[in-house]
Amino acid sequence: MLARGLGTPWMPRRRGFVILRGAMSHFPSRDDPRRQRLYALKRAPGLRHHGNTALLQLLGKGQEVSWARGAVLCWEGAPAEGFFVLLAGELDVLRGDALLMTLQPGTPLGLEALASGSHAFTLRAAVDSEGLFFPKDAVASLLHAPPGVQERPRPPAEVIAFESDVRGAPLSSLIELVAKVIHRDFDDRVLLLRSAPGGHDALVTQGTDGVLRATLPPAEAGGRGLLTPSVLQRLTAEHGLHYVLLDGCGVADVGMTGKTVRLVTTLDARQPADPRVLPTVVVDPRRASRASALGGQSPHPQWLPPCPLRLSLDRMARVLVDDRPLDAAALSPAERDALSRWARALTHRRVGLALSGGGVWGFYHVHILRWLVSQGVPIDIVSGASMGSLVGAYFCGSALDGHDGLEGLRRLEERAVSRQLTLAATAAIVSTYSLERFVAQDLGRLCLEELAIRFLPVTTDLARGDCVALEQGPVALAVRASGSAPGIWGPTVVPPARYVDGAFTSMVPASVLLNAGADVIFSSNILPIGVRHASPLRKSGLGRFLAGLNPVARALDLAASGVLLLHRSGDVESLLADVRYDIQSAEAPLLTAMAFTKARDILGRAAADASLAKRLEEMKQHWLQVKARSARAHAPPGGQQAA
Repeated sequence: MLARGLGTPWMPRRRGFVILRGAMSHFPSRDDPRRQRLYALKRAPGLRHHGNTALLQLLGKGQEVSWARGAVLCWEGAPAEGFFVLLAGELDVLRGDALLMTLQPGTPLGLEALASGSHAFTLRAAVDSEGLFFPKDAVASLLHAPPGVQERPRPPAEVIAFESDVRGAPLSSLIELVAKVIHRDFDDRVLLLRSAPGGHDALVTQGTDGVLRATLPPAEAGGRGLLTPSVLQRLTAEHGLHYVLLDGCGVADVGMTGKTVRLVTTLDARQPADPRVLPTVVVDPRRASRASALGGQSPHPQWLPPCPLRLSLDRMARVLVDDRPLDAAALSPAERDALSRWARALTHRRVGLALSGGGVWGFYHVHILRWLVSQGVPIDIVSGASMGSLVGAYFCGSALDGHDGLEGLRRLEERAVSRQLTLAATAAIVSTYSLERFVAQDLGRLCLEELAIRFLPVTTDLARGDCVALEQGPVALAVRASGSAPGIWGPTVVPPARYVDGAFTSMVPASVLLNAGADVIFSSNILPIGVRHASPLRKSGLGRFLAGLNPVARALDLAASGVLLLHRSGDVESLLADVRYDIQSAEAPLLTAMAFTKARDILGRAAADASLAKRLEEMKQHWLQVKARSARAHAPPGGQQAA
């Protein structure tokens, strides 16, 4: 109970000594403070099933604090005013005068106290320490009381405003449709708030689609209705709201708006000055651009990264929208899929997959994608390095217009076992154009920005000395750039860039997913570590000396070391994932990696991998927790129903 109450593993005192780990032992071994702090938040039981974008926004509200040795952070029994994350130093946990444990950096503490109302322990700095403090108001919307504890007043629902830079966009219809989808997919309680003369916020109606609706009178003649904090708090308490969608309304205080969703037409127009703006890039499947140049950027933090909305706005303008169930709108499978992806972006539920490189071992990724699709786990963002980008391209490139992407994976499997992929890889020794042509034969001139699932292959730009996540340009050329293994194949030159294999700077690109807005991340590191057995020891000194000069043995050592380096670098980045899979070792994995005709053997091995099966089931359960998050945290109050 103690460990659970603090949300961290604990280290007991034994005979006057503290069992210590190295400094920053709970953090991933990267020097990015933002990643370290996010990793610490994700370890807290009360926050684990909240999306990364919501936790990153919470990080923005944290206050950096320091404590001198002996300073008391909180007293046992005192009211909880917030929670802490220890960044450096050590904290002693006491009950009465008894020292129970010493906490190390990377520890979140005090979340359970916020839920129960008071601290169960005293926390005291054992040495000079530093951390983050999060006031209870900042985290109130993410927590709910445990069973048996009186529920605190419900925090206000998240207010989402909408605006459009797209001429003629049927914004009201889109808001209405996404409200229906949020309620249908997640059972969240959504209020659609409009402005109308004679409106009255006390009259809330509920349609057969489950969406709540109300109107606000204009604040002044010719103006629009304004939502005030008191009205928001009352509506939230009376109707158990999770989200309020504003259609033509404003807010009395700009700080009330959780985010503003802005429709844009291109990635170039997506950079907002306000970090609370969610750019939604509208992609018309009938008029998509196919002439963009290959480009991307180094992974960098974004509060609300863009999401694609692959819909025909002309078609949406003709859809009859009322308060009937979503099925009455007669949407196509592709339209329902696009709106569901948009709904997940609005509610911090986007799912991302990070796929490592590994040659034919990449067919482990194929098995993973097939399993997740069969279990109904959605996939919104895919990032891949090298072979991972090839698998991602075939999946995302065929997951268009309501299709599930499995046809593309089947086609890739067929071309691998029929030696076509082997021929393309062999020809790439002369020119990597063969890889680009291989992909283009199946996916055509499809561009990254046209895809319904956001696809971000990673590559290494030697001209900049940095990892680049490609986000626009031809899919086939992007795969070529991501898989141009240096020394074996030539680079992909797109002046001024000189691209080589992305695995050298991001073997498992989980950080790319984090920066792209993935709230749930699954990572797959499928290049096995090679096993190098020691040679029999020669009896004579001369024999041992000559054995050490063996060039073949040295080459094999170099290859095994390179594989180990790539695999371990992938392990480090995988620490950012919510669920991660790490393949076991294998004999000569680098030599096996080019045997693409063994794709079905690898698929069989993946299907029989008990460790992978366990991780996939864990991923499914994690998604189900995230999917049901709001409904679990805020059940509608008894007796309060809409008219």
